[in-house]
Amino acid sequence: MKVTFAVGASSLVLLLAQLCKGAGTLNQVTTAQLDRAIPKRAGSNGCASAAEQAECATNEVAAAAITNAINKYDVKRRGEVVALIALMAYESADWEYNINHFPGRAGQGTRAMLMYNFISTYAQSLYPSRVTTTEASSQSTQVMNSVRELVLNNDDSFAAAFWYLTTVAKDYYGNESRLRSGNIDDFKAYIENGVHTSWNEQRSSVWKAVDAALV
Repeated sequence: MKVTFAVGASSLVLLLAQLCKGAGTLNQVTTAQLDRAIPKRAGSNGCASAAEQAECATNEVAAAAITNAINKYDVKRRGEVVALIALMAYESADWEYNINHFPGRAGQGTRAMLMYNFISTYAQSLYPSRVTTTEASSQSTQVMNSVRELVLNNDDSFAAAFWYLTTVAKDYYGNESRLRSGNIDDFKAYIENGVHTSWNEQRSSVWKAVDAALV
């Protein structure tokens, strides 16, 4: 009887852990967590093999900037944090890119690879005295890239996805029926209907790695 009870209790604990994995909120993301999710960027030499080393960020840098963004934009639901990290990791090729290189679209960038119409709005929200209305709607490559440059520092770049969720895709922010913890279907819906881009299996793999790491 004692053995049976012990096994049953152990199974119950495991079941509850699976059902409630990471449920609740996250106030920070650690370097160790990102090292598990994105091992390519682990350690001080994590960018040594990157083609764009000037843009590349290690997990240590990313963890600090993401933690700042979590608290700045008050995005603390686990499902939301996992989704945004997975989005950024995919779009930036594991923190390697900070601007669009393929095909090299003017004004597109940050770790979330926001298009210029969002970049300009984001930059205006942070630096209203440095981005005029004319610049925000400019089609000039030089102007677009100059505005983008304002938000390419680590904190602003990693925070762009958080700004987007809370400002542009706000129907998904703080919504208990969306971006639920451990729910990949919610993430897929966000990619397709919140970010308005295409879904593929690589996005699924990235999300699964992040979801498993943030425990």
